[in-house]
Amino acid sequence: MNRKQFLEYVDHFNNHRFDKVASYFCPDVTLAYPDNFMGAQIPRVTGNTLQGPKEFIANYKAIAANVREVLNVGAFFSRGNQFCVELITEFHVLRTPPEGSPIAQWEKGDIIIMNQMVLYDLDEDGKFKRIRIFHHRYLDPQKTKHTKLPGHRSALAQRAASL
Repeated sequence: MNRKQFLEYVDHFNNHRFDKVASYFCPDVTLAYPDNFMGAQIPRVTGNTLQGPKEFIANYKAIAANVREVLNVGAFFSRGNQFCVELITEFHVLRTPPEGSPIAQWEKGDIIIMNQMVLYDLDEDGKFKRIRIFHHRYLDPQKTKHTKLPGHRSALAQRAASL
């Protein structure tokens, strides 16, 4: 996988072409989310692992029902059957997610921006076999270039205004 090929994948992801996204996966792909290293685990959010393309698509369709997620590619390193990507991931909350949702703590209008590293293992056909997400930090939307959606303020600005 090279950077150009990965940017094509990201374009499919950002435009919700999940059938195209799934074409990059082998049938038994796994996607592992990070644990909450600072405290209690959050069921279905921290330490969660998705199994297979169908589970991946179902998860992201559920998120996309309430949130516009945008992946922005930073650093990209590739060697052999592995590559590592820095992602600046934006979450624009379009509707307050329902109770019990993995993202239920967010509210309509929030903007959450994360800096993450993601390590990909490829199978012998070059398909994604194992994906591991590593969270680095949250970024301040007021200081970070991001996609502007009408009517959205950063979660930080909204919380500050309510104090």
